[in-house]
Amino acid sequence: MNELIYYQNQYQKELEAKVLKIDDKRLLLTQTIFIPASNTEPGDIGKINSVKLSGSKKEEDGVWHILERQIPLNIGDMVKLELDWSKRLLAMRLHSALHLLAGPFDKNFSQRAVAGAVRGKNAYLVFKEKVDDEIIDKAIEQANIDIESGLEIKSYWDEKREGFRWTQTGDYPAIPDGGLHVKNTNEIGKIVLVSKELEQGRQKVEITIT
Repeated sequence: MNELIYYQNQYQKELEAKVLKIDDKRLLLTQTIFIPASNTEPGDIGKINSVKLSGSKKEEDGVWHILERQIPLNIGDMVKLELDWSKRLLAMRLHSALHLLAGPFDKNFSQRAVAGAVRGKNAYLVFKEKVDDEIIDKAIEQANIDIESGLEIKSYWDEKREGFRWTQTGDYPAIPDGGLHVKNTNEIGKIVLVSKELEQGRQKVEITIT
């Protein structure tokens, strides 16, 4: 397994790593700053030795890096990783916005989100049933107050369940989480409602940030 530096320092933009395995355009390295895409996260892009990275994929032996083209390398060679920081930062801000927004929905209105995802420049929460418009508006209003207050956002590993992470925003309940976040709500920006729709009886609340 390679060392997942993105969990140790989500703000690290460059890294040197050693090549462990090569499979055509795919590389397995000793460590990485590139988080793979998932059902809820867009994943990182960037460059390895100045060659564009199409993405990365987590497999049993670690995170594999997928390059746009094959480059001449041997096992044991050192390579330089460069993160597309603007894409990473937007994803972190949106992800943190979702976790923050889930807080007042749950704590103030007993409406617990059952899913959430980041999609491009937007993100959304999903609830089991319809949520009143007034509650949606008030939850967003409270989240924006919390942004200005500067709440700490911290992620940590579960002490009993191996490989299981939590993220807690301020005093709101911790949420199971495998993604990356900014460290403080004041880095998020302002949360703006994009849409609120019912999909098969489930409430979807879509937001963006400015």
